[in-house]
Amino acid sequence: MFSSMKFLLKYCLILCSVLSFTSCNKKAFEKNEYAQLLNEHPATDFRNYPTQSGDWTTRAVNIDSTRISFTKRINEIDGFTEIPTESTSMEGMRAKLEGISKTFHPKVKGLFDKYLFAIYFCEKLGGTGISGFVYDNQKKKPVGGFIIIDSSVINKKANDWITYKERSTFQLGDISLQIQIENERDNTIDNALRYILLHEMGHIISNTLGISPDLRMATPDYKEYPFFREIWISEKESKYDTKTFPFRSKVKFYSSDSSALKLDLVWDQVYPILHKTRFTTLYAATNALDDFAEAFVSYIHCILDNRPWELTLSKQGKVIYKMKNRIHELEREQEFLRRNVFK
Repeated sequence: MFSSMKFLLKYCLILCSVLSFTSCNKKAFEKNEYAQLLNEHPATDFRNYPTQSGDWTTRAVNIDSTRISFTKRINEIDGFTEIPTESTSMEGMRAKLEGISKTFHPKVKGLFDKYLFAIYFCEKLGGTGISGFVYDNQKKKPVGGFIIIDSSVINKKANDWITYKERSTFQLGDISLQIQIENERDNTIDNALRYILLHEMGHIISNTLGISPDLRMATPDYKEYPFFREIWISEKESKYDTKTFPFRSKVKFYSSDSSALKLDLVWDQVYPILHKTRFTTLYAATNALDDFAEAFVSYIHCILDNRPWELTLSKQGKVIYKMKNRIHELEREQEFLRRNVFK
């Protein structure tokens, strides 16, 4: 929900049938485990942030006790024990952000300048990054968010990072998996961080602009929101789960080897099936919130910036399947983003 790397919850619900309406209706209003934290924690109160002005990169700071407390609570909810510490490489991280900001489309930079209240760097986060939300409690509405990044794990080039992330879903056998999101010249560590930031910003945008339910709600109803309508019954339960894409609920990123799917056995029941859905990537299929965040980063990366995104499966050196990011085909999602985000 909050994370691009680790904080994947247990997305293993089974679509209830039309006959069991009461059960289905109950699942559509699943309890939001983060509601109390977002309602009460000082990290979510906009009065605890400086007035927003200037370039978003100037808001990059070392993690403080408030954000450490917030992250510790997130980890406790998700069943993890990590407690972050301050980053030992802040200056290097600031330099990376300044370079990344220069590559942003003006509309993307405008979103970061307006809605990103702070970006914190740390170590021992337990993953790569998480996003949190900031609220004006007097007006009772979200006004932006913040991102926390573990500087110690920003060490893979863009193509290596996203390939590693995708492979974490599977046990690899005779079939190999590669993803390219940058050409050779631009295949850098900085561009891996760029992609991570864009995904996390997608979470902040969806909450702030009301694209998704306000995550302070105890039982959010995703069916009432246009982007999720006809796709998601609840945050974790998709309408594709029974017939179109039954493997969706089994897809878990950063799985242990024993729980990971065997790529040799299931690839043809996973990647070709994505073309029968409205998910931009496999990561988008894991839950409703990451569905929007992946559409957001995919639109910027592939449409606005015209950068590559291609997955390749090979066996014994021969290509058996290729897939581009599906944002190119998803006219509904493109139009939604143009009308509601990139006006």
